[in-house]
Amino acid sequence: MNILPEELLAEKNFNTVPYVVGINKQEFGWILPTVSTFPLDAGLGIPEELTSVAIEEYLGGTDDPVKKKDLFLDLIGDVVFDVPSVIVARRHRDAGAPTYMYEFRYRPGFSSDMKPQTVRGDHGDEIFSVLGAPFLKEGASEEEIKLSKMVMKFWANFARNGNPNGEGLPHWPAYDQKEGYLQIDVTTQAAQKLKDKEVSFWTKLLGTEAAKKPPQPERTEL
Repeated sequence: MNILPEELLAEKNFNTVPYVVGINKQEFGWILPTVSTFPLDAGLGIPEELTSVAIEEYLGGTDDPVKKKDLFLDLIGDVVFDVPSVIVARRHRDAGAPTYMYEFRYRPGFSSDMKPQTVRGDHGDEIFSVLGAPFLKEGASEEEIKLSKMVMKFWANFARNGNPNGEGLPHWPAYDQKEGYLQIDVTTQAAQKLKDKEVSFWTKLLGTEAAKKPPQPERTEL
């Protein structure tokens, strides 16, 4: 019988190895909207009767159509990437696994000229820094080279020791009950409670809907 990943996480039935999980500041900022179509009531797994509640929560505070568009993209990014990532980080932490979380907020020099200047930390933008792409690009700025070198050191330290911290690097706090995480940007710094408000909203909203569903048959071990 198939066991869902969320069941394994909830039951703490997995190897508690060191774990890094992160998101980008604008996961649905530009690249994904240009290649994807996400029906709110189907592609995102949000029951149709709850879409109006979610839209009011995110878009209800403005009548500006441009702001509404950006907030709607934030909504999709939260549902698809951000909220699930925080929940997974909490599950690993609660199981006793050393956990580290980050938010990537930098706009790479590799960005398309078509990408709006306001989009920073788009989906996939961290890959350039992780793989050292600025070292291979003629004319890359010293700022971006420095950022990439720092990110590569973090990733190498984690692969080597299960801990991203090291000499000469900004301190990356463990993701414990204080929910410290690292904001990666020109100024890289520790912060707390990444997407805490959004996680609370979606957990409550979808939890209410889940309560209406009939109980699932009890799972038996094979």
